[in-house]
Amino acid sequence: MEKIKLTFILTVITSIALGQITTTKVTPITDKIDANHFDSTRNFLGVDVYKYIGQELYLNARKESLRKYGYDNFKLDYTVTFSDKSNVYKCCDNYNSKYNELEGKYFKVLEIIKHPQAEQNKYLYGKKFYLKLQEKESNDIVYYEYDGNYEFSFPFIVIGYFEKQKSLFSGKEFVFKNHKFINNTDIQTGKTVTIKSGQKWKCIDLTIEDEYYNLSLIFENSLGEKVANSLDRFLNGTYYTSKEADYYQKKFGKNIWNTILDCKVKIGMTKEMCRLSWGEPQDINKTITSSKISEQWVYPDSYLYFYNGILSTIQ
Repeated sequence: MEKIKLTFILTVITSIALGQITTTKVTPITDKIDANHFDSTRNFLGVDVYKYIGQELYLNARKESLRKYGYDNFKLDYTVTFSDKSNVYKCCDNYNSKYNELEGKYFKVLEIIKHPQAEQNKYLYGKKFYLKLQEKESNDIVYYEYDGNYEFSFPFIVIGYFEKQKSLFSGKEFVFKNHKFINNTDIQTGKTVTIKSGQKWKCIDLTIEDEYYNLSLIFENSLGEKVANSLDRFLNGTYYTSKEADYYQKKFGKNIWNTILDCKVKIGMTKEMCRLSWGEPQDINKTITSSKISEQWVYPDSYLYFYNGILSTIQ
């Protein structure tokens, strides 16, 4: 299978094709994985861990400085509670599984098992489980100790989650909100790209960036410039669809719409405009009299005051 590489000064981003995940140092697995039955918008499921049963997991790479520590929490026997090298799968890098022998492997989740000490000590082990896994190439059975409290410790990408996100965004056009926080480096040339308010970008791929190994979306504008943006940041409301952008620009006018995209507010804006720009306030204090309705919107470091629905004061 041909691999498409997009390179810029700091980061190398490699293409991820449907049904497989590859990075620059991972041998691709080419057979198609059908994950249509897994309609999840989350990669880490917390205590909803039983939903992983039947899913295929890709063991993501780690940044270079952490590789010497290997992968932790992979055991041959989940009932063994004490630390013993003989119970570590593919031992050992610093008492953990060898990094080079596990990086990029695919595992199928066969079963979810409660931690053996969960009943005796719910505080420490109540949200811990073992994922019974089968490694795809060797058919090895291994147990991964899973902690439902900590997303950062989950080293896998769920194939179903990846394919869901790819189908949601690839081929669609978006307008970035607060473009100052978008990566403005062209991944083809390494040059700085000027990202203008209201500019439309088409999502052309979902990838793993080869520095911190986070999922990133690749966007292309009408000039052929390409930028990468973290999927997590994108999902946290830094965008509008092309259809939404056209609607709001027509409704508010170009100047006000660009103000909203820059996450700014102006006297005379409506509550709808301010909410689109700054998001939901932490609190709303309302005063109603016979002649007017006044509201105070509380944000972390600012207050907005509205009279009869119009912004009158910014504090």
